[in-house]
Amino acid sequence: MIDALRRLGRLGRSLYARIALVYLASLLLLSLVAAWLAISQFDRLGREVQQRNQIDLAEKLVRIMRAPVAQGPDTDAAHEAAQLILSINPSLSLYVLDSKGGVMGHYDDNSCGTNAQVNVAALESLLRAQPMLPEFIAAPCSGQRSVFSVARIRYGTQNRPGYLLAVFDDGPRMSMFSMLRTSSITRTSMFAGVLALLISSAVGLLLFALLTRRFSSLTHVVQRFADGDYGQRVVPGQDDEIGQLGRAFNDMAGTIEAQLNALRENDRQRRDLVANLSHDFRTPLTSLRGYAEQLRSADDLSAETRRAHLDAILANTERLTRLAQQLSTLSRLDAGAEQLRIEPFSLAELVHDIVGKFQPQARSARVELRLRNLSDLPRVLADLALIDRALTNLIDNALCATPEGGEVRVSAYRDGDKVMVCVADTGVGMRSEELPLVTQRFYRTATSRTASDGSGLGLSIVAEICERHDSRLVLRSTAGKGTRAQFGLPIA
Repeated sequence: MIDALRRLGRLGRSLYARIALVYLASLLLLSLVAAWLAISQFDRLGREVQQRNQIDLAEKLVRIMRAPVAQGPDTDAAHEAAQLILSINPSLSLYVLDSKGGVMGHYDDNSCGTNAQVNVAALESLLRAQPMLPEFIAAPCSGQRSVFSVARIRYGTQNRPGYLLAVFDDGPRMSMFSMLRTSSITRTSMFAGVLALLISSAVGLLLFALLTRRFSSLTHVVQRFADGDYGQRVVPGQDDEIGQLGRAFNDMAGTIEAQLNALRENDRQRRDLVANLSHDFRTPLTSLRGYAEQLRSADDLSAETRRAHLDAILANTERLTRLAQQLSTLSRLDAGAEQLRIEPFSLAELVHDIVGKFQPQARSARVELRLRNLSDLPRVLADLALIDRALTNLIDNALCATPEGGEVRVSAYRDGDKVMVCVADTGVGMRSEELPLVTQRFYRTATSRTASDGSGLGLSIVAEICERHDSRLVLRSTAGKGTRAQFGLPIA
């Protein structure tokens, strides 16, 4: 019982119940107004038909009343003639009026018409050639608005002008309730009106149910989405306001889901970053501590061993320094702390300087480092320091990935309104499934995971720098045959 009352209460507060209540109340009000208008117009139509059918009745009665009224409107002869007419048609009321509408003779059993006055304008309006029907007057006896027939007549021994007024007594037969009881047309009209009201109510309630069902479905999806089911989507259906609302919700839900996925991915990357940094810092720090303890505890080390330990300490220190610098560069790129200092510069001179810096490392690794196609290059527009960092990382990666006897080529060429910079090597290369992953932070290829110097940040930094320059790092690689890295810069 309580559950039923709760469901009834929820239904009463629902949008469907409110719309249905307003609709039914409006429909009922409109039906009452329409019924009132119909009844009044039916009544007016009945009066019009009655007056139109008997509009010349007074003219015919003048033929009977002319001679008696000529003796006087209140003579016995006038009363006898009037009573003869009323005996034939008792629904009439007869009056003789003067030219100003005053009652000069009335032929009822009472004296209700004495000193009464009738509107002459209404009489003259009906006497026009084409009167607008129905025309009403206030009956001298009853005072009710009644239809009538009128004709001109002269009365009295002095032959005065006046009117013969025949007022049609409506009586009970012309009332609406009487028409409902006795008129098949009225009954049919009322039945049709009630039937139309019922059909309109049923159709309206059905349409509102279909309309609110779509709202209910949308509300259910939104509620499930709010409860954490972010895969919920609305089937838009028709291209109306509800369909547009559904599509807008789907777009919003897709955006929120994408943002949540991005937050989850950022959280995963943060955890991976902490784990990778812990590993990358712990390994050289452990090595540094081991070599330092050996140097402190062993007094009998030979000069050659001591130098080897010191070289190892310096190498691990340099590795930590490079890692710290890469992290600092990556954090500044992420935060956008440094605005790009775009300026025109000679790309050929920058490449020559960077390659010259790496020549000792290339000779030490017995790798040939070459320059190609650097003549007649136009100046480019970019951040010189960031492009220096990007080329340094690409050449350093290429040298580390190329075995003895291999080759690293640095080239540049013009392509439309850009200058394309390429760094290619004949090193170990990468598998095709690794290419989309190598620009992710701390990702290391299968061949570089055993190397102690790789941090997994070099290509990530290059990709970030290219993105800030509205360019894209393009990588092509074949396992065992080498890798080619390329990006473009706009011409100054």
